[in-house]
Amino acid sequence: MSLLHHTLAASLLLGTVATPVLADSSDSLKGKIQSVDAGRRSFVVGGQTLLTNASTDYDDGLKSFADLKPGMKVKVEHSQRGGTRFAKEIELDD
Repeated sequence: MSLLHHTLAASLLLGTVATPVLADSSDSLKGKIQSVDAGRRSFVVGGQTLLTNASTDYDDGLKSFADLKPGMKVKVEHSQRGGTRFAKEIELDD
């Protein structure tokens, strides 16, 4: 048996084989928008980059991505997949 087979067998016995995590976790964050990247349709809040897409919901007077400006206080509901955060809902925070 080759070294690769031995390593794989040992990993299986020990339960250490890495499996991809595909779970979609949901969370929210509040803060000021630090920057906006129109090319990527992304923005940064609290050091976290959030991507938007056609499913992103804009509330409290926000109508589209174009309304997002640095310095705005927002609350963002987001999901995370594979280390990337996707904004599900963006609203102004009082």
